[in-house]
Amino acid sequence: MREDQDSLGAVSIPDGALYSSNTVRGAGNFHLIGLPISAYPNFIRAMAKVKKAAAWANRLVDAIDAEVAGAISTACDEIIAGQHHENFIVALAEGSGGTSTNMNFNEVIASRAGQILGDPLGSFASVNPNDHVNMSQSTNDTIPTGVKLACVTAAEPLIEAGEALVQVFRAKAEEYRHALRLGRTCMQAAQPMTYGQLFDGYAANLERAMGHVNKAREGLCTVPMGGTAIGTGLGVADGYRGQIAATLTQEFGFTITLPDDYFDAMQAADGFSRFSSELKILSEVMGKIASDLVILGSGGNSGLGEVFLPSVQPGSSIMAGKVNPVICMMVQQVAFMVHGHDATVSIAALSGQMEINHFEPVMAHALFDAIELLTNGCTIFRTKCIEGLAVAQDRSYANLVSSTAISTVFLRQLGYARVSELVKASVLNGIPLADQAVEEGLMTRDDIQNALAMATLSRH
Repeated sequence: MREDQDSLGAVSIPDGALYSSNTVRGAGNFHLIGLPISAYPNFIRAMAKVKKAAAWANRLVDAIDAEVAGAISTACDEIIAGQHHENFIVALAEGSGGTSTNMNFNEVIASRAGQILGDPLGSFASVNPNDHVNMSQSTNDTIPTGVKLACVTAAEPLIEAGEALVQVFRAKAEEYRHALRLGRTCMQAAQPMTYGQLFDGYAANLERAMGHVNKAREGLCTVPMGGTAIGTGLGVADGYRGQIAATLTQEFGFTITLPDDYFDAMQAADGFSRFSSELKILSEVMGKIASDLVILGSGGNSGLGEVFLPSVQPGSSIMAGKVNPVICMMVQQVAFMVHGHDATVSIAALSGQMEINHFEPVMAHALFDAIELLTNGCTIFRTKCIEGLAVAQDRSYANLVSSTAISTVFLRQLGYARVSELVKASVLNGIPLADQAVEEGLMTRDDIQNALAMATLSRH
């Protein structure tokens, strides 16, 4: 162990650790409330890029020595590459508005930069966590910037996973383009349609939801760097605001802008709420589709039995041979969890006080988890369910022609009064309406199938 000093006294630090006293105090205070920062590598990379961009912005305005800026940059590059992540030990949902998190990054980067320059750990002789790594910054502008940009980068795999799920539904729509089925409203028979139309509808819904997620994600690219504590910019080096957007853009590889009004940007969390809401809506879309497939695949002889979902595991410890739609049910539970995370973000956003929002740590915790849940949910849904899904076309057609919903199709050919008589006769005789029409010689089975197929064509 070594001893590091801060304003509250001496703190024991494990020998070789890059963090120091602020980190240890924060980790000790908050270790029971969630996973540490090290569990969120995307956030670690985003914060390291923010600190690197800040160092170079300070260097461009001659606020920091070139050697120090270079050492900070090298330390950040190592972190971005995946090194030193075990040193980020503060709980992400910490209770100090992000101060412990910010100082965890400042201390690790300063320690490693000092090592690069030949300093012993804990001395901070050449590179100081507050004076150098945190130059022209405060927790209040750095943490929301890091969280925003971590969401932007973490959402990229989600967008890709969502697009892949859309494409599988499009492929299923082509495969079953003409497979007739009974459309249902209020869980009752409605009108004929095809499975191609059903799957295209799912794809369009997912595509639209992903588009809104992407738009909300783009809104997070405006960050409050340079606002420091409350929006005045007090403590910012002269010219820093004119450089930081460009250095951030260079580091992240996409356009990052500064706000028109820093006082708005420092206190408002509506960008997080909007992004979270779109994640929630995406989860609703996925959950509704999954729920439909559970119903369509229900029960074989005892249910609809129109869709075969892949069998991925036995479904019961007592009912032999039972297979449950566990992947669809998993997707529904993902939606439940994402809804809970969205509620957390919403409550945290409205609970901000005065010039900043102190609750961005728990918003980050909720958003990062929601993004990961949805990314993995899309991938599992696609690979373990939708890709192997098959439509039982004979069963689907039988369900359609046995329903009274096809009466609408016969109206033009037979007239309302005659079809009404057919419906009554089919009920009286206990046979499907289609069979009654064939029995009375009004239509052949081919006539019925052709009429149903024509009825599914889109009207213009």
